[in-house]
Amino acid sequence: MNNGNTYDLVVKDLFQRDHPSLLDELTGGVAVREVLNVELARVEERRADLVLSLADGTILHIEFQSGNDKDMPYREGIYCLLLGQKYRRRVRQVVLYVGQAKMRMEDHVDLGETKCAYTLMDIREMDAGKLMASGRPGDLALAMLAGGGTERVLEIVKRAEALSGAERQRVLSQLVVLSRLRRLTGPLTMELKAMLSATDPFYKHPYAQDAMRYARRTMLRGLLATKFGRVPKWVDERLEAATSVQIERWSKKFVTADTLEGVLGKK
Repeated sequence: MNNGNTYDLVVKDLFQRDHPSLLDELTGGVAVREVLNVELARVEERRADLVLSLADGTILHIEFQSGNDKDMPYREGIYCLLLGQKYRRRVRQVVLYVGQAKMRMEDHVDLGETKCAYTLMDIREMDAGKLMASGRPGDLALAMLAGGGTERVLEIVKRAEALSGAERQRVLSQLVVLSRLRRLTGPLTMELKAMLSATDPFYKHPYAQDAMRYARRTMLRGLLATKFGRVPKWVDERLEAATSVQIERWSKKFVTADTLEGVLGKK
């Protein structure tokens, strides 16, 4: 499993499922009409991360990056033209950088008569406290990645532990997976290192087991969306309830299956 792709998929899943306050900021307060699972012409290695149809008739395209990509301006230009051609609407683009290394990407490319520009955001320039104050579960994992988040990670984890049911499990899993994007310091460092090491306690720790299942489930969901298009509710429900053994079996079936049912079985 490619770690960079895993982090990006976890953040994408967070945005789709938990609708963090940052999404409202990116849409400019315009309501999301529909999440579009877009299969573009195969000029890129992967599909656009998150494409939203907004109530004002525009398209918002968000890419999540855990690493620097020197070709990002060219990728964004290609995506913009293909989305514009597909929907015949205005397209606005945002690249949200969540990585640890210093952000070194450009937010535009000028090729003479053809130009491309988009919004490039480093999550560390956002205030962790503001995200935590939103009261939305999805903002807790983002707060850990934001400015000042590593210093408040104990508080963030305590808030996540106070959630109930599936929400609690999902947010704690997000925190464990995404914590690898930050060099954490403070009282939680030893515990998180124990969770994320390749030693025996890692596999026995309940949070770590949940996090591993969550990462694999999120990766499989992303693959299913790429191959079959929009993922229906019954698929999400089956993935949520799946064991690690089931996820591994379905991941193998995915390679040769022609339908969602061929991977997960009948509805």
